[in-house]
Amino acid sequence: MDVKTTFLNGELTEEIYMQQPEGFIVRGMEDKVYKLMKSLYGLKQAPKIWHEKFDKVIRSNGYRVSETDKCVYTKFADGRGVIVCLYVDDMLILGTDLSYVTETKKFLSTKFSIKDLGDADVILGLKIIRTGTGIALSQSHYIEKMLTRYGYQDLPFIDTPYRSDQKLEPNSRESVRQLEYASVIGSLMYATTTTRPDIAFAVGMLSRFTSNPGVEHWKAVKRIMRYLKKTQTYALFYSGDPSVVEGFSDASWCSDMESEYSTGGFVFAMGRAAISWKSKKQTMLSRSSMESEFFALDVAADEAEWLRELMYDLPMVGAQIPAIPIYCDNQAAAAVASNELFNGKKRTVRLKHRAVHDLIKRGVIAVIDVRSQENLADPFTKGLKRQLVDDTTCKMGLKVF
Repeated sequence: MDVKTTFLNGELTEEIYMQQPEGFIVRGMEDKVYKLMKSLYGLKQAPKIWHEKFDKVIRSNGYRVSETDKCVYTKFADGRGVIVCLYVDDMLILGTDLSYVTETKKFLSTKFSIKDLGDADVILGLKIIRTGTGIALSQSHYIEKMLTRYGYQDLPFIDTPYRSDQKLEPNSRESVRQLEYASVIGSLMYATTTTRPDIAFAVGMLSRFTSNPGVEHWKAVKRIMRYLKKTQTYALFYSGDPSVVEGFSDASWCSDMESEYSTGGFVFAMGRAAISWKSKKQTMLSRSSMESEFFALDVAADEAEWLRELMYDLPMVGAQIPAIPIYCDNQAAAAVASNELFNGKKRTVRLKHRAVHDLIKRGVIAVIDVRSQENLADPFTKGLKRQLVDDTTCKMGLKVF
């Protein structure tokens, strides 16, 4: 469902005045201003008061807001019910049966001017594909438009998004088409964060040079585009089995040639496909590969705790959720996490150890050692060769549709 004139529904709690807009100036009273009675597009607080209005209306009808995501609402009774997910003015409604969905639509239509878009097909640029064995999320149309917009639609294919031996350095010369570079990176970021975890490292690495891109950075952008052209029809396919969450954590020590910071990454999967992932330059210098791996593990553990709490907020999940396993390919980091005592000198590392170990102790996560070849987070920290790219992409649930 889509809410029409969304921000006009917000109710102001303060006095706001505006100049008479062009075309609505009253003759003889040009020096006067309008007092706003309701929210208006362009107000800084418009998104906030719209959400407050929606939250007040839907909770008055017995819906419960998720404590971990304030845009997710649930209403369940006797194991049956409905979930409403809000993104600004777009709503995705899921129910255990059609009657609950229909009832929710009728209620919302009495409170707001809403357009009913029927069965979810495309939302926020994501195409939902239903099959007999599961659901797939695709951005093939978005990628096609992106390739056309930036003139990469006729490029030849390539098998990997980033060269395994490439080490990009900051541009010491005049920037090359900086605004266009920033625009391309922004477009790639949206694909990265929604359905394409396989390009997360490459896009994250190139985003570090947005302020001053050079020729080599543009060549790397072109490589990602050639890879996307080859894999344009990839979609994340969720089969629902197994219905447990498992995570992978990894780090590449001193991967940034200029600052010597490491790159960390994680990925969580459920139903044989990725549901959450990240590739990011770490914010603290690490003295060893163990430290960089532990920093990555700390970030993954924080995400695991959030995912677990989100599942607890969904009534149909159940009362007991087992500890989420996080697989780490660094034995030292896994051993340190499991050990209650830590004699490290750096206070920041001690605090991270305390947080991770506390999650292990409370049964929120379980850190498990795994071989590097089986670590699904490997492509989030470095460029891989073709065979490894194909293997990890498949294991993350990306399939051709």
